[in-house]
Amino acid sequence: MLHLTKTLLLLSLLLLFGHSDINAQNKPPSERRRTTYLSSGGDGGIFSLATVEMDGREVRSILRYSPVFNFGSNFNWDFIDNAGVFLGWNIRNIGLITRDTFGRDDFFKRRIYMLGLPLGVKLGNMRNSNFFFFGGEFGFPFHYKEKYFPDGNRRKKTKFSEWFSERTPQFTTAAFAGFHFRRSLNVKVQYFFNNFFNTNYTTTAPAGNEVRPYQNYRANIFFITFGFDFDNRRPPQGQQQRPYNRPQPQQRSTRP
Repeated sequence: MLHLTKTLLLLSLLLLFGHSDINAQNKPPSERRRTTYLSSGGDGGIFSLATVEMDGREVRSILRYSPVFNFGSNFNWDFIDNAGVFLGWNIRNIGLITRDTFGRDDFFKRRIYMLGLPLGVKLGNMRNSNFFFFGGEFGFPFHYKEKYFPDGNRRKKTKFSEWFSERTPQFTTAAFAGFHFRRSLNVKVQYFFNNFFNTNYTTTAPAGNEVRPYQNYRANIFFITFGFDFDNRRPPQGQQQRPYNRPQPQQRSTRP
């Protein structure tokens, strides 16, 4: 049954692509547009929070802002003027800030760098880039970092980082939705379904016994981001871009 569903979906996409391509060829060059193109950009700043529970009690989450190293690229297919799909990749910095110790001012900063693979749908005006979009994303964390501030004292902080750490799941799943504005700007919200921590992670305590530090820890991150993207669409063959005509400087007369 699953194989049949995949086959029907593939045939539907091929027929839809062929129909849109024939319609595009029948239009005069002045009305044609690029239906497939690449776009690149990133999340200008990520504001994230989390719903957190530890040992059956709610843990306070503090708003986190990550402005850097959030970038990616998408392959876009606008098969009609009012709809399209996209598939891409991105590198993203996400994490959470929590006060884990009851009655004290200790707090932790934890974050991962991850490779995300989004797949989404666009609905709106593809020509003017005003559209609503939504979809899902698979992620692969590849770098983990943790900072601990006892009693909120930044001078006494301890930190460590790990590549391909087992403290977090090997992959993540998320859903997103947002709106793209005409001038290459967009706003997006995203929610991660999986626990930020690997509850089965085991390490050795200073006393020599094995412990699971995240066994009773549950954290789901969600964020809002204001991003940007730029596409490389070019006019189809036969359709020329309008040149920007700068005013020519007036020549001074050399006559006396």
